[in-house]
Amino acid sequence: MATLETISSIDTSPRHPIRLVANRTGLTVDLIRAWEKRYHVVEPARSDTKRRLYSDYDIERLRLIRIAKQNGRRLVDVAPLTLEALRDVVSEDSRYEVSQDVQAEIYRPSWTSPLESSESADDIDALMFSVQTMDQHRFDQLLQEGLVKQSLPAFLQTVIGPLLAEIGESTRLGKMRIAHEHMATAHLRTFIGALRFRETYTGNEPKIVITTPTGQLHELGALMVAALVSVDGWLPVYLGPNTPADEIAACAMQSGARAVSLSLTYPADDPRIPTELTRLRSQLESRIPVFVGGSAASHHHELINRLGLLSPKSLDALRHSLNMLRDNRFQGIA
Repeated sequence: MATLETISSIDTSPRHPIRLVANRTGLTVDLIRAWEKRYHVVEPARSDTKRRLYSDYDIERLRLIRIAKQNGRRLVDVAPLTLEALRDVVSEDSRYEVSQDVQAEIYRPSWTSPLESSESADDIDALMFSVQTMDQHRFDQLLQEGLVKQSLPAFLQTVIGPLLAEIGESTRLGKMRIAHEHMATAHLRTFIGALRFRETYTGNEPKIVITTPTGQLHELGALMVAALVSVDGWLPVYLGPNTPADEIAACAMQSGARAVSLSLTYPADDPRIPTELTRLRSQLESRIPVFVGGSAASHHHELINRLGLLSPKSLDALRHSLNMLRDNRFQGIA
């Protein structure tokens, strides 16, 4: 265990610029700034020109927090710890260190890379920081960089989905202004919308109608589905948000779609939803499955089951069900 003398021997005079700190800790500049603002892991001083300056003490804290996080600790749990406590945590974890291959087999889904979970959390922190600081240029850069690091399905499920949830929750709790949410939503709409055009279509792909029902104006979840199914050989017929049930059914029949996907987000208790879902199911042939997802889908669980609609638990589960449907092996929710 570190002694008080050991800790006090660390230089606490602020003199290191942030890029040097990034090199010494293995963290990115974006991540250091994000951790400062969101979790208060360190409190750097400022030079006369307002540049951040860090001490050896700050560097040691950041380095230990990075190690603890890679070992599986939650940032929200380790951020408040003293330097001595951080050293104890890292020392304790090292006694139970498991090889990376074993960790990969036990802890992560089959579609993730060994450090993807930790990296995704870091990506979300950096993206949230760019939203909070209204740095739209950096927000766009981070989205493009994140897409390069992972496959599209993994990026959507491990970064974009949780990012949307965190933005919504932070806005609801008053941690961010509505203006922050609008900025992020506008840029995400452009980013995700462009993903649908990355695939080359032959004209023989099965079609799926994707939209949100009347009253549901938040379309990012639907856009994510449109981008995702393109990867798996589907041709999305995207109608945008707020589409009446009659129009959804007409589009599905006219286009020859094999499935319909709806996103329910906000408001969860919209009284129009039961009517719209009922009308849609009654107007579609029974062979055409209707998938219902989004954060508000669970609010209508009983109705969804009664109408025979399908509600996959995740984007990965939706992909699996659609792949089964595409290959004529579909028998219900995976």
